[in-house]
Amino acid sequence: MAEAPYRFSRARAERTIAATRVLIAAFSLYAVWLDPAQPARFAHLTSLLHIGCIAYSIVLAAVMWNRPSTGSLPLATHVIDIVVFSVLQYLTQGPSASPFFNYFIFSLFCGAVRWGWRGTLATAPAVGLAFLLISAATLAGSSDFDLNRFIIRGGNLVVFTVLLVYIGLHEARLREDIRRLAEWPVAVGDDGGQQIKRAVEYAAELVGTSSVAVVWEPDQEPRVRLAVWTPDGFRLSRHASTDVDPWVVPELSAIPILSVHGGDASPVVWTTGGRELAVRSDDAFHRRLGEVLAGPHVASAPFKTERLSGRVFFGSLDRTVEVLPLVEVVAREIGASVDQSEMHDRTRRLAIGEERIRVARDLHDGVLQSLTGVRLELQSLANQLRSDALSDTRDRLIAIERALATEQRELRFFIEDLQPIRSDSRIGGALPSRLEELTKQIAAQWKTPVTLRFAGLAGPLPPDIEQALPRMIHEAVVNALKHAQPSRVSVVLHGEPDGLRVVVSDDGHGFGFEGQYDHTMLARQNVGPASLRERVTSLGGELSVDSSAAGSKVEIRLPVAMHV
Repeated sequence: MAEAPYRFSRARAERTIAATRVLIAAFSLYAVWLDPAQPARFAHLTSLLHIGCIAYSIVLAAVMWNRPSTGSLPLATHVIDIVVFSVLQYLTQGPSASPFFNYFIFSLFCGAVRWGWRGTLATAPAVGLAFLLISAATLAGSSDFDLNRFIIRGGNLVVFTVLLVYIGLHEARLREDIRRLAEWPVAVGDDGGQQIKRAVEYAAELVGTSSVAVVWEPDQEPRVRLAVWTPDGFRLSRHASTDVDPWVVPELSAIPILSVHGGDASPVVWTTGGRELAVRSDDAFHRRLGEVLAGPHVASAPFKTERLSGRVFFGSLDRTVEVLPLVEVVAREIGASVDQSEMHDRTRRLAIGEERIRVARDLHDGVLQSLTGVRLELQSLANQLRSDALSDTRDRLIAIERALATEQRELRFFIEDLQPIRSDSRIGGALPSRLEELTKQIAAQWKTPVTLRFAGLAGPLPPDIEQALPRMIHEAVVNALKHAQPSRVSVVLHGEPDGLRVVVSDDGHGFGFEGQYDHTMLARQNVGPASLRERVTSLGGELSVDSSAAGSKVEIRLPVAMHV
């Protein structure tokens, strides 16, 4: 019981107990004076002892009032209180008739205030034993023993003990929730998705749920992001604003709610304070969110920051409306974590964009101009070699000049990729044309057919995906042509509800290994196209490779919502 104070600081708790002890002693003395019939035995001794108890209470209150710490004094006074209170009750016809029975209740409260529910459990046996011993002594020495009052007062001790233990456990849980809120994970690192995942996982553990959905919309942007966490995994995706609009019905948009449905009870929605709303829980929030939130109880609360607004949903709850204040605070913490992650990503993208512009300018003004000069020199030299004897040399120079021209085109594509992302890029517009041109150029350069097909792509792709996709396809196709010596290469882009899937297959002799390797295996064994894997990882996607002597298939999955 030498733990930290339960509800107040120790010194403050002792001051509260000391003041209460003085008030109870004074009021009990007044009650005895007002109705002196009860202490029929040892009346004079009882009065003296009670007066001494009041003096002791006043002195102890004076000592504790300005004392900054307590030491072992609380435990000593706690034992003295129980002993003195037991003696007072013995002298006044025992616990069944004594006017000082409330002193035992006071002892239980002292244990609760000082040491929490553990203090109540430790005090209850001592008080109960004293109650039984005094009752037995009174029964043996007097015929005035009141069995009914003994049972009633014994029941009161049990009820107060249970109630104080419950209150202690409840406050211990609140204190633990506050402590864990204070230890909220800091959003650090380069991967915004991992930052959000860490915050959502911590929130799920704090609230006690097995499914969490977070939806938010950056200000002035026509898109929403949806993060879903379950014990099976974490998914982070982008959607059009209309895909999950509205998140909740308009009348619930600004308040925390607890949706209760299932079983024999009618589906209802409750707010903080236990107020029932005239909204069926089945209609409270969007169908897509309901698909990922399990359990009969779903708690939800909104959040808003300077740059975005959103809402958090916790499914699979077994707690009542008492959880809503915690859910509201946790939602604000999640909102702050999401805001930090978005801000970090935005700052990183700006820094990368500025670096890309600088590198593109250096390449254009430096390497590209130098290559142009080398090409002109080679053309001039080839034109000077007119004789038949030098025709082979002339042809080789022309071939070198053409190879340089091809590399110049590739370098121009690379420089174009380094330019700032165009906000008006859309599938069905510039990207398909660019990919078709890219595959045609690769096929012409490598003298190998390269086919391109789109399947189910009908909506916009995020700008960062459109920016990276041509380079990833170029790398995957050229890797196959360089190393597998295929007779054909196929590229297929599949639009799926939860992402984009790109499959690059060939009929060459495959990689240096055989079998199916997922993203984790490729990274762990450090095999396959490493730079391509890094590109995919930076976009939150996964790469897999299926290799055999009859050919290989490279599959890229990117987490972006598509309309199919």
